[in-house]
Amino acid sequence: MGALSNIDPTAVAVWASAVVLFALIAVLRAVFKLNFSLLTVLALGLGIALSLVFDGQVDSLNLLGNIYINLITALVAPLIFVSIISSITYVGSLKKLRSIGLRSVVWLLLTNLIAIVMTLGVAIPLHIGSGVKLVDDESTAGFLTSQTAPLDQVILNFFPKNIVGDLSGNRVVPIIITATVLAIAIVSVGRQKDVSIVKRFFEQTKDVIYKAVGYVVELTPYAVVVLGATSTAATTSKADALLALLSILVLGFVLNIIQAFVVNGLLLKFVAHVPPLTFFKAVLPAQTTAFATQSSVATLPLSIRQLGTVGVGADVANFTTPIGTTIGMPGCAGVWPMLSAVFTINALGLGYSPASYVALAVIGLLSSIGTAGVPGTAIVTATTVFTAVGLPVQLLVPLVPVSNIVGMPSTMANVSAAVTCAAIVSRQTGEFDEGVLDSARAGRHRHRAGVVVSPAGGAVAAPVVPVAAPLGAVGVAASVVASPVAAGVGAAHKPVQPGFAVTPGLSLTLHQSTLRVQTDDDADDAPVPVGACGISAHAATAKAA
Repeated sequence: MGALSNIDPTAVAVWASAVVLFALIAVLRAVFKLNFSLLTVLALGLGIALSLVFDGQVDSLNLLGNIYINLITALVAPLIFVSIISSITYVGSLKKLRSIGLRSVVWLLLTNLIAIVMTLGVAIPLHIGSGVKLVDDESTAGFLTSQTAPLDQVILNFFPKNIVGDLSGNRVVPIIITATVLAIAIVSVGRQKDVSIVKRFFEQTKDVIYKAVGYVVELTPYAVVVLGATSTAATTSKADALLALLSILVLGFVLNIIQAFVVNGLLLKFVAHVPPLTFFKAVLPAQTTAFATQSSVATLPLSIRQLGTVGVGADVANFTTPIGTTIGMPGCAGVWPMLSAVFTINALGLGYSPASYVALAVIGLLSSIGTAGVPGTAIVTATTVFTAVGLPVQLLVPLVPVSNIVGMPSTMANVSAAVTCAAIVSRQTGEFDEGVLDSARAGRHRHRAGVVVSPAGGAVAAPVVPVAAPLGAVGVAASVVASPVAAGVGAAHKPVQPGFAVTPGLSLTLHQSTLRVQTDDDADDAPVPVGACGISAHAATAKAA
């Protein structure tokens, strides 16, 4: 009885309820074939309801949420490392690499600049913060200041010091630089010697890691239930303290939502030439997960995975999206720092000139370079801006609870900007797959079957989506073969003939020199992109010459 007396009945009830919700999600997916994106959003709603039913007493679920975040975060560093090496060695063009890299940085910074201008343009006329008395807390302010770093240290942190430490610490920029240098070296050596073994090693390692990422991502709807519940509990627990700061809270939500969907939607339509609704429907699981986890890094594998379902090239998705977790970030490094600054300026009754606001915008833009895509980034970035412009950092302390809540839509805006920039760069560099986009428009991208056509002409067990690849194209043998997974490992390979049914739910047809892989509506539901989880980048759509 002594041991049983220590059991919290509320915690038991919460866990039991969570298990019931997990079972409901499993049924909705297996029996009703509910769309992955819709399922993730529904899971967030169920998590919020769970927290409200138990009046926010769902702390016991933190364990499950942290396990998911740890699992998916553990795959981020190896995912970035091998993806960049594999992509660059496959492309083999430094000119193309420079084009992708430069465009990525420019567009990521541009999205943040848009967020900064929009926030200042709304917050200044509204006189946000006027009449509010902020508490001066110097003791806590010292902690906030200690989290910032001088400019020279920020620049130094961009460069690798210890690759093992960089990988273990998920330091995105040093990992990207190390992987890029190593990949360039492989390409250079390959001009004099045969490095096919090295290239094959990284290519196959990438496939293995993508497969592992796929396993973890399949847990996303279940994890979102837990994360939604705990996030809601943290929000409601601060309700009393937030009433006086309701204006900045509401405005923070509104501006981030506008940035995430309206601004990015316009960029998608007029720059990337991608239907915004189709795109947002595809990346909605990544946006929902970002909202619940408040971590762009933890959402990265899902962001890359979903990008492929609308035709974004694997090379760009694997390069631009990781950079977007540390550069740009319009929610945490644009909207919130500017909103906090204007709020504080008005609360103190400071007379800021237009030139001062321009300087504030420039500093805000620069501070977005090297921002960490983890929870709590927004308040640290705001501290950096406040220190640079001479605003009292201690006045940020009362805004910390608001920052924690606005961090949810802020992270969603960050992820939305990163995937949008990836779509733009993919379009501008000719890496966009119109065939996959057409399938997404028709609602077919969410299905998968049991095989994937490999660049070597064989078949591997992996989920696939509708994809077209030209016979005889680079990386795809003219006599492509596939192996039915349903028949078991080791089944005899058969050459693909026009109209040959490889496995139930999958058919391959030859149409105008293009091999088309088509799934039916009974196939297992899971969005898997070309060039991301499970499908080789070499099987991208192209027209035969």
